[in-house]
Amino acid sequence: MTLSDSFIQSILEKIDSPDVVGVGVVGSYARGQESKYSDVDLDIFVGRLPESEYDRYTLRYWDGKLISLKYTLLDDERAALTNPRRAIWAAPGLRGMKIVLDKDGSLSALQKAAQEFDWSPLQPEADEFAAEQVVGCAEEVHKILNGLARGHESTVLYATWGLVRNVLEAVAVQRSIMIVSENRYFDLIQDSVGRDSKWTRAFRMAWGLDANSSQYQTRGAAALTLYRLTAAMFDGLIPEKHREVVNTTLLLIKEAGYA
Repeated sequence: MTLSDSFIQSILEKIDSPDVVGVGVVGSYARGQESKYSDVDLDIFVGRLPESEYDRYTLRYWDGKLISLKYTLLDDERAALTNPRRAIWAAPGLRGMKIVLDKDGSLSALQKAAQEFDWSPLQPEADEFAAEQVVGCAEEVHKILNGLARGHESTVLYATWGLVRNVLEAVAVQRSIMIVSENRYFDLIQDSVGRDSKWTRAFRMAWGLDANSSQYQTRGAAALTLYRLTAAMFDGLIPEKHREVVNTTLLLIKEAGYA
């Protein structure tokens, strides 16, 4: 971390209050990967959140740097380690956090809990979440098929956006991919599934990352392929109560000529 002590001290003087328990630098500056365009991410742990929601996360320009200020409850951050959707972000973030203020040792204790974090108790809930995402995305599949049949670009693109976003989270959570940086979110998921896999190729096409995926029809068709492959990936996790929805959706994709 290449922030001077005087810079840190000036920031602490601006944000410290009786409600503040501690402050940690996270993000690129904590990892030593900052660039001239990087903002300084500060997690401010408090006993009571600011009354206005808009004050709980805000941006400031101080001393020539963009400062990201996120206020969070210590107990809420600790609870994040018990929720698989939050833990993939919280655990690596807390492990890499550079503590710059710790009034009573609470932040050090929280960081120690993150360092000792064990994913295995969360795997059943992560499996259930992935299965539920596959079921939930059936609605997006129907919207994509409807948009393609009607030639309606906005319908296809909006539903594709929702499907891809939800499928990515399902894979990240079910595979316990620790997100060390939001900048690497897409990289980490593609690396986990396999850069040359059919799933990754379908994702890149649906998300418009490949040169020949600029047309909404191509992206919509790729999103349908992505759904099929994700359903197959998590087939063993889908409970019987959801089988009819998933299987019928897969059948509709096939009948529409996208399988």
